[in-house]
Amino acid sequence: MPSKKTNVLVLNSDSFRWDNLTVHGGAAVHTPNLDALARCSVVFENAYAGSYPTLPHRTDAFLGTWAFPNVGWGPLDRTVPTLAEVISAAGADTFLELDCPHMVKQGHYYERGFSAWRWERGHENDNLAPKSLVRKMPVPGDPRKYRQPVWPVQQHQANMLFRGRQRDEDYLMAVVARNAVGDLRHLKGNQFFMWVDMFDPHEPFDPPRHYFDRYYSGFDGVLYTVPVYGRCDCYSKEELQAIRAAYLAESTMVDHWLGYVVSAVKDLGLDETTVIVFTSDHGLCYGDHGFTGKNFAPLYGNVARIPLLVSTPETRAADKSRKVKQLVQPVDLMPTILDTMGIKPPKEWKGEGVSLAPFLVGDSIKTRDAAFSGQYAASSPNPNTPAGHLRVSTQESALIFPPDLGGTREQPMLFNLKEDPSETNDVLAKNPGVAQKLYAKYAEFFRTYSRAGDDVPIPAPAELV
Repeated sequence: MPSKKTNVLVLNSDSFRWDNLTVHGGAAVHTPNLDALARCSVVFENAYAGSYPTLPHRTDAFLGTWAFPNVGWGPLDRTVPTLAEVISAAGADTFLELDCPHMVKQGHYYERGFSAWRWERGHENDNLAPKSLVRKMPVPGDPRKYRQPVWPVQQHQANMLFRGRQRDEDYLMAVVARNAVGDLRHLKGNQFFMWVDMFDPHEPFDPPRHYFDRYYSGFDGVLYTVPVYGRCDCYSKEELQAIRAAYLAESTMVDHWLGYVVSAVKDLGLDETTVIVFTSDHGLCYGDHGFTGKNFAPLYGNVARIPLLVSTPETRAADKSRKVKQLVQPVDLMPTILDTMGIKPPKEWKGEGVSLAPFLVGDSIKTRDAAFSGQYAASSPNPNTPAGHLRVSTQESALIFPPDLGGTREQPMLFNLKEDPSETNDVLAKNPGVAQKLYAKYAEFFRTYSRAGDDVPIPAPAELV
């Protein structure tokens, strides 16, 4: 296992698609810095989102226990130890840099346990700019082609005006990265854990123009920076291409500034003692399967698969990567980080993930037979977050249950991942037995991790077909 004085730096990029990375076959996005990191990392080829979306994911990661069988979007549980609390109690420095507004506003308290934290204000619907300014912001094009309600589009514009954003360095992604490098300078000399949470490339998709022009130069139409969550047939071919180009541009911007942080690890003399983790909470759609955004789209692979790169001092020194095919999920991050830092969890902590630390030193272990990605089944007051998403993934197959939309649910789908990795040919009708076996795995999973002992909330495939 790595030394007990090992540092861990986690770089979490919201909505960063798995297939953005060249190591996963991505060819559409320019990500030279992440490609370089992948070449000297342990690359987890079958990492899947767990609890979905933004906040439930971070609950899995920060508590090391499953959220979606028990809770949905909401505050972090205040009654159990967090990853940062455990590390802080061991004497290490813990720092959270973020611009994801949902983690800390409205009492969500995801900063709990960090000895220091900083929130860069203004992303998406953060109430930074005054409403009098927000109401003056234009809504370009057809308001019906934005995710509803449309006011967050105006709020974000007003926030950026309020912050005085003018140059590349003023974008929130850049500010968070620069803050993180400043933190690293001060943390040098003591063991540390830093979580850098970047909301990009989450919408609004409004990157600097030079990034956008790499993917769609000459476009002069309306860019719908916050696309609808749902079917994308409202857009023209050019509009949809622009949405995709803006997302890819944001991903390249993320890559640029992540490269700045990773380079600083070496420049500051931290390279021999720091493990660097790059990951995301989920992907999104930019036309795939006929959808834009997420939440209303079923958990196809472009949403459910996530990148997970772990670069250790040893893999960087050898300038070699190792690929791991076992199924891994965000709930595994807490035990992995604690093991990597040589910190024992408190006796009262009942972790539900698997430590991936053996993979980091070239060993192999069994993780799980199936990965479970899903959303709390109870209804949500937010119309943009329908309830009851579920995906059961193995190495060979994926059983996907679309969300519950107002009491109705489209029938589940089954895909053969070996023959159909793009998940375009539903084979459930021909393989009901495979679907039932996957569903049985989910039912066992739910009964194991549902703390309330509720009935399994999603019906068996045969009941929905």
